[in-house]
Amino acid sequence: MADIRHRVGVGASPDAVYQALSTPDGLSGWWTRDVKGDPAVGGQLRFTFGDGGGTTMEVTELVPGQRVGWRCVGGPGEWVGTDLTFELAR
Repeated sequence: MADIRHRVGVGASPDAVYQALSTPDGLSGWWTRDVKGDPAVGGQLRFTFGDGGGTTMEVTELVPGQRVGWRCVGGPGEWVGTDLTFELAR
């Protein structure tokens, strides 16, 4: 599968972005308000959207202030099996 890379600049520190990506409270502040699950490595996070659809991500990597990794394990067919990696840098 091909890699798709996006570079996004934000006015926050890598530690603040890490908190927004690695905790249910942080995630509910920017993606969808309905986030449930275990944010630890090996845990799963369920993201539900207004129409009742959603996706489930397994947490594969957590390096504070540097990287967050997920693997889609449930949701739209084209998402399942996709790895998402957030690399954080100033």
